[in-house]
Amino acid sequence: MWENADRGEPEFRANGWKLVVRPDEQGARMLVCRDGLVATSARLWLADHSLGPCSERYLRGDALHLCFADTTSQPVAIDLVLTAIEADQDHLILESVISLRTSLLDSHPAVELQLGAGHPQRPRWGERPWSPVADNGATLWLRSQPAPADEGPRVSASVFCDDRDRVSIDSTALTEHGSLRFFGDFLEKGVIRKVQPWWVWSTGAITPDFADQLGQRLASRPLPLAS
Repeated sequence: MWENADRGEPEFRANGWKLVVRPDEQGARMLVCRDGLVATSARLWLADHSLGPCSERYLRGDALHLCFADTTSQPVAIDLVLTAIEADQDHLILESVISLRTSLLDSHPAVELQLGAGHPQRPRWGERPWSPVADNGATLWLRSQPAPADEGPRVSASVFCDDRDRVSIDSTALTEHGSLRFFGDFLEKGVIRKVQPWWVWSTGAITPDFADQLGQRLASRPLPLAS
């Protein structure tokens, strides 16, 4: 369950998993811990723009909401809704609904999902690219480059996107650099764009059968009309 939702570092804890969420000036960082494994750092960040301070942070049902309102100096806004779908002995599944809007007349903001390399508390970003593992036509499964063996056994990370989000992925950035970016093309003033990727952290390899089950569950989730 979520704890400290109204403070600077909300936490989710269940079955040995711990997820800490830290808002910053470009989005939100997540630290994922599991007993006996090196923690993994991840972030959802606004590429090439800065955000205003996190203006709202609250729980609604079982979902954590983080709101970054647009301002005169930071004209791009993001709302994040993080919902823990499942936490068992081997997997932590987190749904992230990312809403993006801008007050600019001509802009091309992009949201990127990244994993940190090195020490989880002092991560280096951009050194663990994503690569597609499987694509069944409805769901795209992406996995990060494994951490070096000398860093110790670490929580592994995957992202699942269904057809509704596929058109929002920057395919060039993914193919050429392993960067998982959403949006990035022209965004009309006042229009809200949303994606709903699932993060899956695991203690070991994800089997194809389990990946297929995840894809079916993701496809059955409605995309919220409002955050």
